[in-house]
Amino acid sequence: MEVDPQSADAPEEAAASLQLQLNLLSVIKSAQLQNGLKHGDYGRYRQYCARRLRSLYKALKFLHGKGRYTKKKLDVPQTTDARHLQILLVSAERAWAHAMLLKQESQQDGAAAAKKRHTALRRLRKAAFWAAELCRIAGAVCDTRSAVEADAYASWMGGNVLMEKESDWQRALGCYTRAKRLFSELARVGDPESQALCGAMVEELAPALRYCNYQISRAGGEAVDPAGLLALAEEGGEGGGSLLQSKLASLAAEAKTAQAAATSSFEWRGIRAPVSQERVRVPLHNAAELAASLEAATDSDAPASAEQALPQHDKLINWYQEARAATRSAVKAAQTGGGTAAASKAGPEADAGDLGELVSLEQALSGVILEASLARGQAAVADAAARFTAGLARQAAGKAGGGRGRERPAKPEDLVRLTTTLGQLAADLEEHASHLGGRQGEALAAAAAARGAGYAAWRAYYQGHVALAAAAGGGGRWAEAAGLFRRAGERAAAAREATEELPKSEAAAWAALPGLQQLAAQAAAYLLVACAEAAAEGAAGAEGASKGLQGLGLAGTAAQQASAALHLPDALDAWESFAGSGSGKGARLYQGPYALAAIKPRPIMLDSAAGEVNYPDVSHRVKRRKAAAAATTATGTFARFFGGWGGATS
Repeated sequence: MEVDPQSADAPEEAAASLQLQLNLLSVIKSAQLQNGLKHGDYGRYRQYCARRLRSLYKALKFLHGKGRYTKKKLDVPQTTDARHLQILLVSAERAWAHAMLLKQESQQDGAAAAKKRHTALRRLRKAAFWAAELCRIAGAVCDTRSAVEADAYASWMGGNVLMEKESDWQRALGCYTRAKRLFSELARVGDPESQALCGAMVEELAPALRYCNYQISRAGGEAVDPAGLLALAEEGGEGGGSLLQSKLASLAAEAKTAQAAATSSFEWRGIRAPVSQERVRVPLHNAAELAASLEAATDSDAPASAEQALPQHDKLINWYQEARAATRSAVKAAQTGGGTAAASKAGPEADAGDLGELVSLEQALSGVILEASLARGQAAVADAAARFTAGLARQAAGKAGGGRGRERPAKPEDLVRLTTTLGQLAADLEEHASHLGGRQGEALAAAAAARGAGYAAWRAYYQGHVALAAAAGGGGRWAEAAGLFRRAGERAAAAREATEELPKSEAAAWAALPGLQQLAAQAAAYLLVACAEAAAEGAAGAEGASKGLQGLGLAGTAAQQASAALHLPDALDAWESFAGSGSGKGARLYQGPYALAAIKPRPIMLDSAAGEVNYPDVSHRVKRRKAAAAATTATGTFARFFGGWGGATS
């Protein structure tokens, strides 16, 4: 009897073709919380694992003989159910729980601590063995996410063994680093519950990583870079770092494909087109997620800044453009026929879907791109307008603008350019609406026309500010600025009337209504300013002309010289500028230098001549005067003591 080798390999091929799914972390965490580990009772959790393992053996009819024990080996060909994988998982958990129980007892019992610690290390090795078997079989029969979860679990268990051995800290750090990276990647995809579990595992790994780093630094070793740690963790495995990268890339692609499968159709303004091409479905799904995040950020209390929002708008437009490019290639392939070279190059996607559905999808995507571009332009205009208004406020307060720590003020020329672009996009959207036809096309055309009128009003308003700035610098454009502000007010009123006629479903057009009302008020205010300055400029010109006519004649030159010789203190009642030009040339604020005048000085005494004069000696006169003064003093004293008696005797 001959055996066909293909039939012999059929079970392995069938097992390999299976795509089993095992929510490893969900199974572990729910069992741990319900069976003792919430309070650190490892003995209770070990008993639960033993009971669970027995029930799995009986349910799968994987018993090891009725009489004599005959162990059955679980390998890839025998793994046809996710419960087979749970046998390996529960075996690893039972061994790990036993090891943790012995470790707790060794810390409390000092006499038998060494023996229990040795037994705990053997049980940890057994848990790492079951985890490695789970990783090997899951990589062959499970989907990508389950395989990556099993790989991360095996790396974590291997790190536990190496940490308990306390012999190779760098290798333990490598295992923990690999597990952290895998759990971090898993936390980015999947449902919210799975993401939360993976994030919790990443946080649980942080103390182990710090402890390994501490032991390495304590031993005097140098820290290993992450690439070296991953290479260290993958020694003895198959595939190395390239296998890890391929697993992560496959996981991300599988998650995107699964999420994009829900995008089966695309709807825009009543146009509903099925999406059957994978190249169109994935970018549309990404665009839908990004649009939802942008809408949530707009509705939040703290909206994102322009620096954060504008790149998101650009990404959204790029996703829609990618989907439209794929749709156009499918349309061309369908138009040229299925047997041509272009159709074969486009692949089987060209045959999927009707040509009319593809054309409708392309039209819808073109309209969405125009609306997204308008939303992006409005965000840019709102940011620039806020900076322009802040600059005007600082200028009115007499403060300098654009200093350190302040945002750069916007120029009116920038806003003119942005509003011109918005007007062109609104015109393109109105033209696109004419191709749609029907009521939807008419409604879209009316909304685009109303929005275009509003953009034209804003453009005239900022053009008025350009003329206003030029006139303030001596350009003499006050009349032009007044005309532009008048036109802005008229266009704002027309745009407001057109917007109020639209249905409430046109939310984008109705959202611009408060801005149009504010525009009309601001345009009216600046119109008064421009008219007043234009009138003052006209009056000053007429006065200058009359003065020039009065100065004609023979005495005209002398009168002009007398007028030019006046300065500000001499002509405070004159209505003319004494400041000169902007650089200060021709200023007549005061007349200097002042004329010199004599003042009364203090007298100056010079006694240097007295040092050269020889005076005569008069010392003999000085002595006589001293003797006479002494005698006079004595007589006066005697007479004072003896009173009138001395005087009567004499």
